Amino acid sequence: MVTVPLVNVVRGPLVESTHRGVLALVDVEGNVLGKLGLPGGKSYIRSSAKPIQALPLLVLGAAERFNLTDRELALMCASHNGEDIHVETARGILQKAGLTEKDLECGTHLPYDKESARALMARGDEVSPLYNNCSGKHAGMLLLCQHMGWQTKGYVQAEHPLQQLMHETIAELSEMAPEKVDRGIDGCGVVVFGLPVAKMAFLFARLANPEKLPPSYQEAAQRVTQAMEKESYMVAGRNRLCTDLMQATSGKLVAKGGAEGVYCIGLHGRDQGLAVKIEDGNSRGLGTIVYHTLDSLGILNDQEKEALGKYRLPLIKNRRGDEVGRIKACFDSKDIIKELPEWTKK
Repeated sequence: MVTVPLVNVVRGPLVESTHRGVLALVDVEGNVLGKLGLPGGKSYIRSSAKPIQALPLLVLGAAERFNLTDRELALMCASHNGEDIHVETARGILQKAGLTEKDLECGTHLPYDKESARALMARGDEVSPLYNNCSGKHAGMLLLCQHMGWQTKGYVQAEHPLQQLMHETIAELSEMAPEKVDRGIDGCGVVVFGLPVAKMAFLFARLANPEKLPPSYQEAAQRVTQAMEKESYMVAGRNRLCTDLMQATSGKLVAKGGAEGVYCIGLHGRDQGLAVKIEDGNSRGLGTIVYHTLDSLGILNDQEKEALGKYRLPLIKNRRGDEVGRIKACFDSKDIIKELPEWTKK
């Protein structure tokens, strides 16, 4: 993967650290309209794949059978904070299929949200798999297993028909041969998929503009993106980029981040998708990159820029609370859009 500097971490007069990465702007036909670095290099899409992985629930009828709400669908696409609303929604999804948290194979961790983590520890409650940021995805996967008559135990294993279906879905919608989509194991135990960064952007271009998807996926993609945007708090939660971005832009885009510095956005009505991968996996500059890129492309109006202002030049504070630095985008927006065709600026 050929990368370029994307963000600088500035403390006092010095650039203390630089995070390199690649960025791709791709249309629904797969044309690379703009780039920083060479986005043909592969990486794992990580949790940015979750909206794609949710599609089979609708295509195969599980969402209808279990009467899934927008809130529940959004949680299935989430890397959530582990706040009470996330935990209770995940529990409710499982109950619809006669399952419990004991059926989850995603492992455990404290809630991402510090307030929720403190409250959990103060109560002395057990840290169950429901608090895992991926519990919504796993609950959805278990529902699909129930619907299809597949064994629920071991659903995370690569040879399980569920994971085979996930692999096939990613390959089909990215227009890649299945053997070209690399597979690894994600932090929550399921299969994770490796593909070029440009293909990640392509997937999100089509997710947000589903008329270019195979017909069987079009309605499903529209329902998933609408659920994510309507119930954006479920996708992440308090003080999180995905939630803030979709709340601020009110239906202009669908967004989902992933571990190791991955971020993907689909732009409604522009037939475009955007994907970013930070080379060193550090995600602290992603908000700045996303803000700077969307502003450069003319996506954000003044009200939206104000709502997302904390991502423009995020402050760095020391443990005393003093402001000691900033995170700054260090790429020229013209480098992304200098060859952008006029028709893409509609």
